[in-house]
Amino acid sequence: MPRLPLLPCLAAIVLAAAGARAERVLTLDDCLSIARRQNPDVLIAAKQWEQARAQVTTARGAALPSVRADGYYQRRERDLATTGGLNQNRLDDYNLNLLASQNFYSSGAVRARIAAAKLGVEIARQQWRAARDAAALAVRLSFYQVLAAQESLGVRSESLRLLEAQVRDQDERLRAGTVSSLNVSRAQVALASERPSFFQAENELVTARLALAQAMGEPLAAGRAAPDFRVRGGLDGAVASTGLEDCLRRARANRPEIQARQLEIEVQERLVIADKAGNRPQLSGYAGYQRFSQNDPGTKVDSFGGFVAGVRFDWTLFDGLATPGRVRATTARASAARQALRAAELAVETEVRTALELLRQADATVASQGRTIGLSREALRLSLDNFGAGLATQLDILQAQVDLTRTRVIELGGRSLRAAAAARLLRAVGTPDTLESPLAVVVREAK
Repeated sequence: MPRLPLLPCLAAIVLAAAGARAERVLTLDDCLSIARRQNPDVLIAAKQWEQARAQVTTARGAALPSVRADGYYQRRERDLATTGGLNQNRLDDYNLNLLASQNFYSSGAVRARIAAAKLGVEIARQQWRAARDAAALAVRLSFYQVLAAQESLGVRSESLRLLEAQVRDQDERLRAGTVSSLNVSRAQVALASERPSFFQAENELVTARLALAQAMGEPLAAGRAAPDFRVRGGLDGAVASTGLEDCLRRARANRPEIQARQLEIEVQERLVIADKAGNRPQLSGYAGYQRFSQNDPGTKVDSFGGFVAGVRFDWTLFDGLATPGRVRATTARASAARQALRAAELAVETEVRTALELLRQADATVASQGRTIGLSREALRLSLDNFGAGLATQLDILQAQVDLTRTRVIELGGRSLRAAAAARLLRAVGTPDTLESPLAVVVREAK
């Protein structure tokens, strides 16, 4: 076979591979999975969680034995080692110490700091959950926005096609002498008026895809101005679930922000105990080995050493009021943590109420506009039939088309709002990943 035909085949393969990359299709679950791996806020929270676990190891170090070695060696000049021409000191001087110490009693400070560090790990875990939930909400909202933008672009495209068909039809009727040039002008004006909405829908789709890529932590491919993926899913779903009181109860029990605030209060209470120990007795023990150089050159032994053991007792009776000051500061932080908990509970309650209200509003919009779409389609069909029979004007047709497009856009907006409200409700009650789709959650009348 000649070689030349292979080049077009190779080019086709390369283009097909590039097209496969450009046609990457993501579902909602795909987007959420990518966000869990790549979202910067989630990754930062995971590292902070790891840091908190390391702080537990640091706090436990005060309860475990510590071993320390120290020493020195120095070489004296002869003038420093002698006085009046007589050798008074050896030229070499050294000191070696190896000591193991153990804290026996710290008035509860060590236990309190270990407990506070463990609570800090749980706080970091709750903060990681909050970051993950926030990223999931951002992904869901952006995903639904992309779906809505895709459907909106489809509605605008269909409207353009119908208006272009009207222009062609009126132009043919003008050439046949059955209509005036005014009909053609009206059709052209209606078409020109619809094009900006089509261009806006295209821009909204690109913007929504960029927002989704940002929420996932997905970088753009080199040389591309827009993400190289499309999404697949739907904005329709069943309404699910529960009333206001049940949502509030679930939110108080599940929201990581509330749990983190509760744990922060416990941390500050533990640290108060640790601070109060600054003016209380401390007891520790030590054991080890020491060796010292013998400076007297008149002795035969140049060094001596041996094992040592003992206990150490410390009690700071007065430290310039430093300990009471630390206690007051920590107590104030504990009080501030209680107020922060109250603020978090109020914020969560507002989120729940807002999501429920938006969900009811969106559901009512979808229900009403769904019926109106059917009426608008029938009105457009009747206008076309009446125009063909000479019982309607072209203006009636154009108005019916505009009404149908507007109704479809409003209904689409309602479905998009319902999907977003369902996602916000799941986030508000603290269970954003319990269901495959938020649209499985629908709210009955909350009382």
